[in-house]
Amino acid sequence: MSIAQLPGSGAAAPRVARDRVARDRLLALVTQIEGDGLDVAEEMLAGIVAHQHAGTRGLTSTEVSVLDRLGVGEAALQAPTALPATTRGRLWERQAEQQSCTVSEAADMLGVTAARVRQRCTAGTLLAQRRSEGWRLPRFQFPDGREPRGWSAVAQAIPPGTPLLLTERVLTSPAPRLRVDGESLAPLEWLAQGGDPATAAAAVDDALNRLP
Repeated sequence: MSIAQLPGSGAAAPRVARDRVARDRLLALVTQIEGDGLDVAEEMLAGIVAHQHAGTRGLTSTEVSVLDRLGVGEAALQAPTALPATTRGRLWERQAEQQSCTVSEAADMLGVTAARVRQRCTAGTLLAQRRSEGWRLPRFQFPDGREPRGWSAVAQAIPPGTPLLLTERVLTSPAPRLRVDGESLAPLEWLAQGGDPATAAAAVDDALNRLP
């Protein structure tokens, strides 16, 4: 008697075959990945394996708070469908990191020295992440290749460690506090139109709700 003929094996065999086919397809795709895509793929696959082992998303307290502010509760985080969203979020975050500039590039845009840019990164008047190769500054804070008037006040309203994806969303989404002729503006739009930087900073602080 073959394994396929054993009682109760009929349902398991097709599943095993499907898994084998899916694994082969995955391996074929992995062999086609090159360059920066390898790092992204490694992180995504590691996250999937960790999720299977631990049964949780492994989020930091800040990320949990952020998701709670956006209406994603604890039950949703534990749902099986939460993993694809997590993977997409990590990919978006990696893409945001890649859409950044070096200290030297930022200095050229701002017309200041690299030392001055590093000082502002440390002080929090420019958004930046310290990487192994030095500071990296997200480009979304330099619309049209320049710093908005009053940006330093707004940058300081963003707590260190706030995910870049959330930060960019807050800065580019209409804020109820920032209204011109009855229309709500995003913080970056507000600054571009000469709005009060302190008001924009308060709007950003409201949106982030002073995350821990």
